[in-house]
Amino acid sequence: MTESQRNRINQAMIEVVSERGYPETRVVDVIGVAGVSRKTFYELFDSKEDCFLAAYDVLLGNLLSEATDGFESRPGAPWAEKAGNALQALLEHLAAHPAEARFAIVEVLAAGPKALTRRDAALRQFTGFLEAGRSETSVELPGITSLAIAGGINELLYSEILHGAGARLPSRLPDLVFWITLPFLGADGAAAQRERARNSMQHS
Repeated sequence: MTESQRNRINQAMIEVVSERGYPETRVVDVIGVAGVSRKTFYELFDSKEDCFLAAYDVLLGNLLSEATDGFESRPGAPWAEKAGNALQALLEHLAAHPAEARFAIVEVLAAGPKALTRRDAALRQFTGFLEAGRSETSVELPGITSLAIAGGINELLYSEILHGAGARLPSRLPDLVFWITLPFLGADGAAAQRERARNSMQHS
């Protein structure tokens, strides 16, 4: 039962924070949505911040798992296609779950230094899908290449979600595929991958 209660509270935290914003979220709001007592909340979490971090960790773990499944869905495919599949899985999840998208991408910035540290770690985890592209190029790329790309994608996600346009994130896939593959494949290779992504979307 404790695990079930923890999951309900985590989900309630995501819902309330996405609606009210982190600064305005109160423990009483979260337990009201979760349907648990204040006593139960504090048996499981030390504070509002502790609960936010726990929910963030679970959510980011799920997003990373979905992206990994996308990346590995065609083991023999070229890296660029696999990276595009990982990105597509991420964009589609965020578009389909607007509360999770706002919680993980927008509200995390207001949740304090510990949350920002988690956010930085999450960005670095997602660079793994990009780093594999180094095997596709003979160019000696700067060490920060993948992190810079991941940060840029995150900034686009932030802007779209902040302005209520999260539902259109999947439509950004072809242009984002071009951008993430450009340093590794060059302009012609990136253009070909953008076209492949467009064709894939039209036939899905």
